[in-house]
Amino acid sequence: MEYTNLHLKRNGQWTHVMVDNETTLPSMFLSIYGLNELSKRALGTQENAMVSLRFFYVYYYKKHKRTFDFDFYRSKYDVSRFIDELDGFFYYLLGKQHLNNESDILGLGFFGTVISKHNKITYGGHIRAVGRFFKYLNLRYMNVRFQDLSPADAHDIHKNNDKALSAKIKSFSDLEVSSNEPANRYKSITDLQNIELNNMLIPSTPEFTDVDTGEVYEAVINPQNPFNDGFEQYRNYLIHRLMYTYGLRVAECLLLTKDSIGPTLPDARGDVHYILIVQNLPDDIEDPRKRPPSLKTANSYRHIELDVDDYSLLTIYIESYRDSLFEEKEMDDHDVLFIKSTGKLTPLTYDAVRTFYKNKIDPSFIVLHPYYRSEKKRNIDSMVMLTPHVGRHTWAYMTLEYIYNDLLKEELRLSKDYGITSRMKGLLDAAADQLRVLGGWSETSTMPIRYARRFIEIVANRSNLGRTKQSNQYVAVPEAITNTNNDNTYTFDVLDDEGFDEFL
Repeated sequence: MEYTNLHLKRNGQWTHVMVDNETTLPSMFLSIYGLNELSKRALGTQENAMVSLRFFYVYYYKKHKRTFDFDFYRSKYDVSRFIDELDGFFYYLLGKQHLNNESDILGLGFFGTVISKHNKITYGGHIRAVGRFFKYLNLRYMNVRFQDLSPADAHDIHKNNDKALSAKIKSFSDLEVSSNEPANRYKSITDLQNIELNNMLIPSTPEFTDVDTGEVYEAVINPQNPFNDGFEQYRNYLIHRLMYTYGLRVAECLLLTKDSIGPTLPDARGDVHYILIVQNLPDDIEDPRKRPPSLKTANSYRHIELDVDDYSLLTIYIESYRDSLFEEKEMDDHDVLFIKSTGKLTPLTYDAVRTFYKNKIDPSFIVLHPYYRSEKKRNIDSMVMLTPHVGRHTWAYMTLEYIYNDLLKEELRLSKDYGITSRMKGLLDAAADQLRVLGGWSETSTMPIRYARRFIEIVANRSNLGRTKQSNQYVAVPEAITNTNNDNTYTFDVLDDEGFDEFL
């Protein structure tokens, strides 16, 4: 039995449905779960959960030759007998059997081997997704509406099932990983690497004449840029800037429209600000992508102020490159900002962004700067592979450091003027709160403070080096001690094979 996850749209609403390939009918219990529970989550979260559940449904059929829906119905909607299936499912994933097309579960040849951290995180995520599905089934069906039980008995069984599920899921979180795992490198790049990467991607500028002054500006060619076409250079550079400088997620970049960017009215001082609005696509825009992006959480909706130079580049991209393509092909403009330059000029996809980082940006950067990732002499801080999400890690760390230093200057001023002092943790919490707003994290998210780990480590190392240097000022070879009492003493002679001189 094979299953397929479908991404469907009806009445302007997207949803995920899993059907079995034999009957082409949707799974009943999974559809109920999707409509009542998963539909409240972001589309990306729904898709990830459906992938995990599809793996489980295939595993269950391979093992029992019956569908999970049939057995759950036959068990009178009691999830207790299925909780232990999570153990077999986890080892099924460890054996990578979810990637084959075999009709049966093969012999497991990995017992006794250690579990890598990557496997624990990835497959543990699948376990948690199935566990949440089981918890929903337990909540929905273990009651007097579906059970021939007294309210007290139904409540006790529901409580015990929920407790057993929580304990089972927790047991996978407590699994020990291999002690031989390599040290984790940070998922961000350094300030210098970020500057060099940005410079490599600056788009070339063709020769042009200022219509107001008549002045001719010569072409400026960036020989390092790995993209040849001017449209691609501008588009990819702007996507890169939005992720690595402003902390946007890939999906957030792909949801931008021409109306997402614009100037404000002059404020009381006459200053104009340039704003980028992060939001889902308006209802009147039809998204043709098979996997349409969506915002991760409600906190992802935000306004971000752009630097005037970045606003100017976005304006050049729209007016000189993007819109002209629609005019040349005489096509209706769907208004999505970042598009493909060929065919029907459809909106760019996540896979496209990931591909040009993997095939163009990362290898080109390493050719220019091979010392950042030398294979012959691997540095302990060897640079991570450049990906779209590395930009968000890099932005988060650098922005947190900048906000912290800014708050520290203010704290020092207050301390000098008013005697107000605070500790590093207080400033770091305040900096993390600002980062949370800029990055679109929820108030309960721990991600901003997790990004502070590298910064805290660097500050601690600076303090330790300062202490070490201070101690080194007093390092000196001791002078020989003159024996004035003629008592029996001994001294260590580094040239004597016997180890010690004889007694005097």
